[in-house]
Amino acid sequence: MPIAMGTEEMEAVVLAGVLRRAGADVTLASVEDGLEVEASCSSRIVADTHIASCADQVFDLVALPVIHIFLSY
Repeated sequence: MPIAMGTEEMEAVVLAGVLRRAGADVTLASVEDGLEVEASCSSRIVADTHIASCADQVFDLVALPVIHIFLSY
């Protein structure tokens, strides 16, 4: 599951938790420079790896949590 700055915490963490409890091998992959990303409500999530290290792997599922982009008018 790719995660980035602004990722919705509940969608990423709950989905990863449910899949892991069901026995799935879940990888949180940061699309940012570092492994730690600041989620939409300022929580911090630490990824398992960088997205580049997943490029040569085959996955059964890629889940995309919502990423909130706040715009001020």
